[in-house]
Amino acid sequence: MIEAIKKRRAIRQFLAEKVSDEKLNEIISAAMYAPSANALYPWDLVIIKDEKTIEKLSKLTPWSAHIKEALVTIAVVGHEKESSDWVEDCSIVAEHIWLEATNQGLGACWVQIRGNENAQKEVKELLKVPTENRVLCLLPIGVSAKDESEHNEEDFDRSKVKQESY
Repeated sequence: MIEAIKKRRAIRQFLAEKVSDEKLNEIISAAMYAPSANALYPWDLVIIKDEKTIEKLSKLTPWSAHIKEALVTIAVVGHEKESSDWVEDCSIVAEHIWLEATNQGLGACWVQIRGNENAQKEVKELLKVPTENRVLCLLPIGVSAKDESEHNEEDFDRSKVKQESY
């Protein structure tokens, strides 16, 4: 597990290589294993492969342009009315997706949708997300166009860790 954590990077450049169904299924399985507050699992995943839809998603925000290079994007959708912890639960799901994508030798990047009401509205319309639900993020996934170095001990700021009290 620590190897995937060390290798996980925000990948924004992808090769035009298909993500195999086997790898995508492993990524989805990893998401399904995510824990949830009170075992409510207030989330859904929308798997997007359609080129026209991906192109539209890439134009949502100034930070979503790289989506158009990925051949798969996963939308993480929360059920706000089902759980007050939907943001936390969906964030854990998204991290499971990102880590398993890394474990499968793929790249991914978090594209924030929550908090951007224009992007929220557009994504919900485009993906036919029910009105009462909220899109937390999009995760474009693909074969990375370049090798990124993994994180190492020098990247840490150990002053962030407190022992017993602040």
